[in-house]
Amino acid sequence: MKNKILFISLAVVLALSIGLAGCTGDGGDELQPSTKIVLVSSVSTSGPLADVHNNAKGPVLDIYLAVNPTLEVGSTTFPVEKKYYPDNSDMATMQSNTDAMITEIKAGTAHFLLGPSCTAFLEAQATKCATAHVVQMGMEGGATSLFPVLSAYGYSFFNLSFSNWFEIPVLAKILAEEGATTVCIGYQNDDHGFEYLAEAQKYFAKEVIAIGDTHAMTPGDTAACDDLVDKAIACSADVLCLFGYPEFVFAIHASAIAKNYDPDAVILGPGACFGVYSTILGAGAAAEGVMTFVTGNNQTSPAMAELFNEKLVCPMDVVPPGTGSIYCQDFWGHPCYWTALDFIYAAAAAVGSDTGGFTIDQTAYRDYLRTTTISSVFGDSYYVTPNHALNATQYSWADTDLVNPVPAGSAGLLSYKIHHGEIGQWQNGYMEVIGYADIATVTDEYELDNYVVTNTTQYPKTSWLP
Repeated sequence: MKNKILFISLAVVLALSIGLAGCTGDGGDELQPSTKIVLVSSVSTSGPLADVHNNAKGPVLDIYLAVNPTLEVGSTTFPVEKKYYPDNSDMATMQSNTDAMITEIKAGTAHFLLGPSCTAFLEAQATKCATAHVVQMGMEGGATSLFPVLSAYGYSFFNLSFSNWFEIPVLAKILAEEGATTVCIGYQNDDHGFEYLAEAQKYFAKEVIAIGDTHAMTPGDTAACDDLVDKAIACSADVLCLFGYPEFVFAIHASAIAKNYDPDAVILGPGACFGVYSTILGAGAAAEGVMTFVTGNNQTSPAMAELFNEKLVCPMDVVPPGTGSIYCQDFWGHPCYWTALDFIYAAAAAVGSDTGGFTIDQTAYRDYLRTTTISSVFGDSYYVTPNHALNATQYSWADTDLVNPVPAGSAGLLSYKIHHGEIGQWQNGYMEVIGYADIATVTDEYELDNYVVTNTTQYPKTSWLP
């Protein structure tokens, strides 16, 4: 509670400081025209977050730039490049990198800032971007804990789905429909894990699924998976949830098999959403039937089919022989990141200038994102801001509770209404989108109109045991 009060207090101070800052740091800056368009990002290419970057934003950015190497602004065609600032998965380094990137953007030597590799990093960077009046295009990382203070982050646009945007509500209904009774939850001992645990406690209770036990898992703790499995066995959990980063997601199988634990359902993420999860573990007992978080696959629309079948294709020299292009795909993040990059390109063309070289005013860029609908792999895509925060007694929104366009001064969230899926399951070596009985129908409690179920739920999953 003390930490929560401190966070809210800091947010109030931040909001006041933004209100007093005037236009410093946006349209008043003298920008040096550039011969190229530069995307900058602090990236975790080493350390505990490396698996996230290397399988999520990293591949999709490389492929997007390969498909779209230039951009026409006015009458000029500019090359588009990326520039990485490695942060070694270290918060202080990421913050220092952010200062350097903001300086570049203020000078006009860089133009578009892409968010870092996890929820905690994303939120810390959002503070700096709001103060500097530089747009933060969120990539890896969610925004659940920012709901109460979105108005303090008026230059941030978050693209990834997250616990109540709208994953855990759908997961709980799927599990309840399949007859699940007791869940054991492992959660990463940081902002990511706290967020998912809180929403799981709420939505599982709503669906009358008991939480038998929980286990906090600290990155680098090699015994964490063993301890989680011990707790799951002790409470006779028929469902295992692991809300942690890939080091745990990939390791949990060995602990479960060693201890003869074989739950009816397993939900893992992030990590299990990556194609590398299936191709390294192999189809069958290791991956078959495992659930994770998704936003679409190659069956949810023609545009998604083109994305997964034709664009998100790895060069074979960067993947293990025989694994195929699915190795580099992220069924949770890649549709969202691709859409974020579509927004960047659209904004550059719409509000950027080619006078003497490329420049873009960050406030004009922000206002474009606030008010514009573009066509992406999701179809019509746009940012919204909820007009209230979720709380213990409120489980979903009506369409009227999602404000579009984004109000002036507020952060924007890529609307969950456009998602093609929330929960996926590995079936026969591919990620299928699964759902509950009336999802995307007129009786759907959550009004998920664009949800596309591509296969029935496998419950119980294939046995993990030899």
